[in-house]
Amino acid sequence: MSPYRVWGSTEDGTVDFESLTNDTLEGALDVIRKSFFIYENVCKGVDLLSEPGASKELEELCLETAKDGVSVVAVDVNSREVIGVAFNKIQLLNSSSKKSAFEIFSENCKYKSSKALVDFMINMDTRINLFKHYNTDCIFEIMFLSTLPNYQKRKIGELLISTSIEVAKQLKKRNIVKIPVIINDDNKIHNLEALPNLVSALMTSNYSQKIAVKCGFENLMSISFEEFEFKGKTFSERIGNEHRNCVLVSKRLF
Repeated sequence: MSPYRVWGSTEDGTVDFESLTNDTLEGALDVIRKSFFIYENVCKGVDLLSEPGASKELEELCLETAKDGVSVVAVDVNSREVIGVAFNKIQLLNSSSKKSAFEIFSENCKYKSSKALVDFMINMDTRINLFKHYNTDCIFEIMFLSTLPNYQKRKIGELLISTSIEVAKQLKKRNIVKIPVIINDDNKIHNLEALPNLVSALMTSNYSQKIAVKCGFENLMSISFEEFEFKGKTFSERIGNEHRNCVLVSKRLF
């Protein structure tokens, strides 16, 4: 069994929030397959499931993110099923001439819809330079957040976010909380010595945006889905009227 750390539980004790490990990695990916790729708004905007292979390509981005050792999962205590995940990434300040990890990933994408999703993230990142805005060289990003449909409206998403914030706080305090995960036979932790000063996220639904406010995040920017197009349709045309914008949020670590 892999080592793991329990960060907390729901009030009724039925769900634990743990660091991602080898044992929960496949379950975490399954949550992304069964929920995020289907229901997340930008995935809808780029019509991700219409292109066979595109979602599998984005799984590789999840795996790359998991190498930082700071992702967290929600686990049903009785069944040990992974029911939610926050794939978290350590972002480091690069020189202006060096391409970001997202840019490199986008260049290597084989599918138009997966590339469009990553390009959306790149576009949003360029709107505000968080490194300059907060005078920092390290950011803890909540990148992919999802809960299985049957477990929604039980504060699982909120608790995944609050757990992620706690992981980031412990990192800033130089506590050893990163858990290695074996990816392609390699369990080396990336960005091992990095110390974040900030937690950030792109919130693409009304629900996640409300959670961000509740968790004390600052809303830095709101961008309408009308601004983005894929294959002749705006994101809004595919998403519908309920969720109209994406919000960049951040929270300083003290």
